[in-house]
Amino acid sequence: MMIKRALVTVLALFFLLLSGSASALAQPAENNPTVDTPSGPLTQNDRDLIIKVKQAGLWEMPMGELAQTNAESDRVKVVGKQLMLDHMKLDTASNELAAKFGIPIPDMPTPAQQTWMTELQGLKGAEFDRKFADRLRAAHGQVFTFIALVRTQTANDEIRPFAQIGNAVVMKHMTLLESTGLVSDEGRAQPVPAGGTLGIVNASLDTSQGAPNMVVVLVVAAAGIVTTLALLRVLRPRKPVR
Repeated sequence: MMIKRALVTVLALFFLLLSGSASALAQPAENNPTVDTPSGPLTQNDRDLIIKVKQAGLWEMPMGELAQTNAESDRVKVVGKQLMLDHMKLDTASNELAAKFGIPIPDMPTPAQQTWMTELQGLKGAEFDRKFADRLRAAHGQVFTFIALVRTQTANDEIRPFAQIGNAVVMKHMTLLESTGLVSDEGRAQPVPAGGTLGIVNASLDTSQGAPNMVVVLVVAAAGIVTTLALLRVLRPRKPVR
């Protein structure tokens, strides 16, 4: 009977911790709600679109400019210049929307983007051309699906044309990069940082709501460990009393 009561107590403690952790996991959605604006509801994805477009320009504009001096191919230089000019316009639009909606926006490249910039800054000629085409094409491919999602789902009159233009520009840029004839399988794959792994890119670019809180994950894991140890202690054979 004592063992049974102990088991019930330990399990109750575990599920109490688990339910509290689950509530904490749900909090990001509450902290990032859809808000009403004069142009319609503004969702977290709508806000993320502005941030992602701004973030993309922070490394693509300087790399488009770098192509003018480091590229060997005239086509790569033309493509680089067009990417730079287009992102200058998108940058202005994202700044205006961010100010209008009170959205904090980044002012420097992500760690992953910085690795790509450093890599390209160290290359010249044909090697630069190939890596430029692949890095930029991979980055555009990653954001393309997100922009399309926002364009499909948004009900905000300001975000809708912004997403429409962004979608058209990213499609245009992918086509331009492919027109160099230099895009390989690497350029069509999920982007990874120079000399690194996919995880840092996802961490750098992910601004979506509902991401698990690492502290909460650790609490759940700790609760599981405590429960396991308690159960082992309760169920451990006891020495007979002499």
